[in-house]
Amino acid sequence: MNLMKFSTRSMVAATAIGLVTAAAAQAEEVVILSLGGNYQANQSTYWFQPYAEATDTTVTEAAGYNFANLRVMIQTGNVEADLVDLSADSVGALAKEGLLEPIDWDALPESCTKGIPADMKNEYAFPTIQWAMVMAYNTETYPDGPKTWADFWNTEKFPGKRGSVGATRPPTEQAAMALNPDFTTLYPFEIDAAFDKIAELGDNITFSDGYAQVVQFLADGEVDMIVIPNGRMVPLIADGAPVAINWNQHLRYPNFFAIPKGAPHKEEAMKFLSWVCEPETLAKLAEPTNYGPINEDAYAYIPEKVAPLLPGNPATAAEGRVADTTWLGEHRQEIAQAWARMAVR
Repeated sequence: MNLMKFSTRSMVAATAIGLVTAAAAQAEEVVILSLGGNYQANQSTYWFQPYAEATDTTVTEAAGYNFANLRVMIQTGNVEADLVDLSADSVGALAKEGLLEPIDWDALPESCTKGIPADMKNEYAFPTIQWAMVMAYNTETYPDGPKTWADFWNTEKFPGKRGSVGATRPPTEQAAMALNPDFTTLYPFEIDAAFDKIAELGDNITFSDGYAQVVQFLADGEVDMIVIPNGRMVPLIADGAPVAINWNQHLRYPNFFAIPKGAPHKEEAMKFLSWVCEPETLAKLAEPTNYGPINEDAYAYIPEKVAPLLPGNPATAAEGRVADTTWLGEHRQEIAQAWARMAVR
């Protein structure tokens, strides 16, 4: 295990959930399990380290976990994390099994809560950021741009190659919106019908194993429009590439901080939430990660040049919706099976 220390005096960063070690003794300690990569690096820089320095708390970070291991850790009572960064579907699944502590919303400052949409005030989790699945396209190929997912499927009006990730996240919801453009009534949709729609594209779509390849194909001109998380497009746009995002019919996916049942430092976890929840603090993650804060008041602290590229940005939020991650989680296996059937057609 690779360890390094940080705080005003110490902070331990661990790389796996089962190997988190105790940090140096101080008055308070909180252990935070997140998702690693650039995302957690920026969480550490703008949230975790400043909190440690401001409060003289030992903040212990762990990165990289899978849902099954996390679930077992809580079920067995061997809880080593006080806060976990979770997707909405993971929050729902763990809460349903009684594996999360309730969030004490009354303990959070009003300045933190008044800008949070009512449907995001989860009993068992505090909302932080959201990312979006969008359409991106080559502006030289399509000067006027495709406007809907029906346009994505219209190869006569918009000839050219499409790109998407395949097995890990096939474009089922996008296909469903090509069939039913009213995204407010997207869920539930017929999975087989969505895959029939995907199959209609035939050789006009290229499936990749990861989003990095999807973006590279767009940058190289091998494909002309793609299904992609919004943040993946920001470097290309910043470099002046002839690409743009179409925000119409986008889907947003929120992330939350949750306290596992039996967390050893539950009170310290709530103190961290009471500190990080301020809109100005949440806003600091927007520019370096391209994720939008769920608290709408945070946009007052985000540069005007950055806001249009963020999910939940007031200018584009009404053009999309939050994905029904509960429904998707319940039908994950059916979607995987439908992909397998399509792949052997």
